[in-house]
Amino acid sequence: MKKIILLVLGALFFMPVMEAKPRVHTIGDSTMSEYKPAATPKRGWGMYLQAFFNADSVEVNNRGKSGASTRTFYETENLWPSVKKQFRSGDYLIIQFAHNDEKCKGEDVYVQNVQLRAEGKDTLTDMRGTEPNTTYKQYLYQFINEAREYGVTPILMSPVCRAYFKDGKINDEGRHKLPGTKELSSREAARVHRQEGTFDKDYVRCMREVAEDMWVPFLDMTAASRDLLERQGKEFCMAHYFNCGDKTHTGAEGGMAMAALAYNLIAQEPMLQEMQSWLAAPDKGMLAAYAQNIEEKGKQAAFDAKGTPFSEQLTISQLQNIEHARGGFVPVGGFWPAGEIDEVANRYIEYTIAAEKKKGLVLETITLPVKAKGGAGMNIHINYGFGDSFKGVTTIYENTALPKCKKIIVRLTQPILVPAGETLHLRVLPWYDSNGRPQKGKKLELGELKVTGKRLN
Repeated sequence: MKKIILLVLGALFFMPVMEAKPRVHTIGDSTMSEYKPAATPKRGWGMYLQAFFNADSVEVNNRGKSGASTRTFYETENLWPSVKKQFRSGDYLIIQFAHNDEKCKGEDVYVQNVQLRAEGKDTLTDMRGTEPNTTYKQYLYQFINEAREYGVTPILMSPVCRAYFKDGKINDEGRHKLPGTKELSSREAARVHRQEGTFDKDYVRCMREVAEDMWVPFLDMTAASRDLLERQGKEFCMAHYFNCGDKTHTGAEGGMAMAALAYNLIAQEPMLQEMQSWLAAPDKGMLAAYAQNIEEKGKQAAFDAKGTPFSEQLTISQLQNIEHARGGFVPVGGFWPAGEIDEVANRYIEYTIAAEKKKGLVLETITLPVKAKGGAGMNIHINYGFGDSFKGVTTIYENTALPKCKKIIVRLTQPILVPAGETLHLRVLPWYDSNGRPQKGKKLELGELKVTGKRLN
């Protein structure tokens, strides 16, 4: 008997160990992010990238986050620190930012606030803005260096174009190239150009320079998406790609088209031969099936487990970078910053609900009265995540056109599973379409949040 046991143990000892599949991690903003099909027509291109890889060889871990800039992604606990926890040696990391780094018109928000304070003016509360030649580059260097510490290969991918057409072409702002510092005279500008190579605020150029300096693959998604958009034309692009009500965010067809561009760029980059061995070449039918599967998974799920019904009124548990003014919520300082087109990750009103240590929860309905006071430019996302690190961030509701001074009832009926021992964090993230200037006197009013569901037996 002992001999048999030893033989079995020996066989187990020499059995090959199943290695985990390598991962391609993607970090970026709302143009890459995950979205719930039941909540919004937006689709980030990162949702479709797995379709272009052999699923048996590699796993795509899309961690794009709506509203993120290089600074906020790096400094927010549930974003970059949580991505690093998922790293394994041999993984790859695609880095794509700029849309929200441009929030200060190419200036760094901290530099701007120093000047505003010196002038006795209100400071900006949206902390996303970076200057491309300085702070934007610094954060890219940090992402690269820290990824390499984990044995992860970083890749810089420039941002997709906005659909900013002029005479059939994508203009400079659509290609993330902003005007230079206004204070420079033409003579000073020429001197800076000679000494530093340029004086404009071109986020794509700055990313390419970091890639060259750090010997990192650079995938020019800006040029690739510009060529595609200009070839298809404005009318087609707005009807098929950017059909979500703005010129920045893509729908399902646009998201898949941008993922296909990413596939082509990876396939053509000499420094990415290992990744190329994992690529698949799906036909249109396979891509359509993959996209359809995403839509079907986003529909209401069926939870058949038995449980005990419950109904609870949840109170606000946390305010972040927002304060309760008379009659509603406003950003700290009272002003809604200019130029916002998406959520701000560190501006939210939060509710929490915890599952028992040994029993999970299923949230079946979430109801929240909402009113925009003072103007018709108020927008909200409702996101959920788990634990203090806010892992598994998912957008479950979006309204980018709240009516002025009219209460609406947000009612969500897509079940959410809260595993045993976990705490669900539900966040309302407001921003204001300010028409190019800061806004005051605009408030978001929230009623009591009601949750119904069942406690699993």
